[in-house]
Amino acid sequence: MPKLKAKTQKRTQPLTLKPEDLIKGVGEENDPVGFVRRIYGSDLWKDQERILESVRDHPRTAWRSCHGIGKTYVVARLVLWWLFSFDYSIVLTTAPTWRQVEKLVWKEIRSCHNNARIPLGGHISPKATQLSLDGDEWVALGISTNDPNRFQGFHSPHLLVIVDEASGVNDEIFEAIDGVLTSGHCRLVEIGNPTDIGGEFYRAFRAPGWSTGHTSAWVTPNFTVLGITREDISNGTWKDKVPLNPDGSFKWPAPYLITPEWVADKYLRWGPNHPAWFARVEGEFPEQGEYNVIPLGWIEQAQDRWPDVVPDGKEQIVLGVDVARGGMDLSVIAARQGPKILSVETFSNMDGPLLAGEIAVRYRRLKASRVNVDIIGLGAAVEDALKDPVYHDITVVPVNVATSSDVLDSDGNRKYQNLRAELWWTLREALDPKTKDPLALPPGDSLLGDLAAPKYDFRKGWIQVEAKEDTKKRLGRSTDEGDAVMLTFAPKTTSTVLTFSTQPIARPYKINSF
Repeated sequence: MPKLKAKTQKRTQPLTLKPEDLIKGVGEENDPVGFVRRIYGSDLWKDQERILESVRDHPRTAWRSCHGIGKTYVVARLVLWWLFSFDYSIVLTTAPTWRQVEKLVWKEIRSCHNNARIPLGGHISPKATQLSLDGDEWVALGISTNDPNRFQGFHSPHLLVIVDEASGVNDEIFEAIDGVLTSGHCRLVEIGNPTDIGGEFYRAFRAPGWSTGHTSAWVTPNFTVLGITREDISNGTWKDKVPLNPDGSFKWPAPYLITPEWVADKYLRWGPNHPAWFARVEGEFPEQGEYNVIPLGWIEQAQDRWPDVVPDGKEQIVLGVDVARGGMDLSVIAARQGPKILSVETFSNMDGPLLAGEIAVRYRRLKASRVNVDIIGLGAAVEDALKDPVYHDITVVPVNVATSSDVLDSDGNRKYQNLRAELWWTLREALDPKTKDPLALPPGDSLLGDLAAPKYDFRKGWIQVEAKEDTKKRLGRSTDEGDAVMLTFAPKTTSTVLTFSTQPIARPYKINSF
């Protein structure tokens, strides 16, 4: 691929470096892997090399992968290879949230640029999301995805656009990106975990004109070098194949990549049939994702935006309490203020009075307006304990999710099988990225696993969410954290107990907005 000569037109801004200070990828326009080795003195593993070579050879590259393959690492080096190999090139990087652009992608780009074996030249400040070689004509930029108009007005004979965690980017942004890919030497890269069925990233693997790739955990170095297989993870023999450091910790060939230890933990937490397992371990789009109440991609987006969401302080704080039913189950207290779950805390081996005390501490500290307590089974003991006069200042709403939902559709028919279905669906709608101010969730694999697990169907004409015990059988544990979050959406009033499962309810109530 011939390299164009620099423009001869008059510059509107002075160069930010001397020409002799600019390290160009001379002879390496066709060898991004060689560029990385020469400039950084480090080797890439096989699939990282394949990603670079695909971008070199194809206008559009889509790569789905498991967690922890070094995506950000290779994206940063891809940005710098393109920028320093092609005169007056432009690179645009984006991701679902500005935090991901600034704190992840561009943090790695800055580190990569500053730690090159040979000074690269160009100007980049310590916290910048821009690397300029000649003003805005020869530059790499980080762009947020909250406004498609931000992608307008970029023109270059060599334009590269990289979309990190592409499952979380909406179609409007991709339409705007298509509008700048008009020159002869353009590249579009979509990369990330395949968390959501639907959308541009999903369609890229089923449309012509794309070079596609896939990386599962099983082909990454910490598995292949040590000979660790799926069977080793399922039967627990993976530890026998891992050498140890002098301090007794595991000695990994590539400690910065996904490890069998991490995968084994997720096998126990999620199991091999969970949507999160498919996306984060197998690197595949979740099977039957359309039947899960909440798409995995929505949950991950909600956790990504959590640090950036600040409630305005006017919304009331509501607690949701899911009480352990014995065994390995946990009691959980979740706190929600408007569109943000403030916290999710777990407790084990607590009877009703002890858990009531923990609820009271958080209720008073947060100045909550009410606490919704699941009263099925042992939850009744917590409700009884909170009736003690010492808790006179606490407003308790007992919630029995097995009771009916009074919500009717436009034809006067019941919309939900029961209150459990109504509350899970209300939570789903709150997490929908298309809603105004979608709900933000605190990070955590257990919460993610809980929320992505329940399934639903419409077989009887209304929305039915599987019983908690059925979900527990599939998942191998109770979805306690997810249920506590769900309970923060319970209404202030209770519902009518169902006598016959097909009889419509005449007294509707309105769910409080969040």
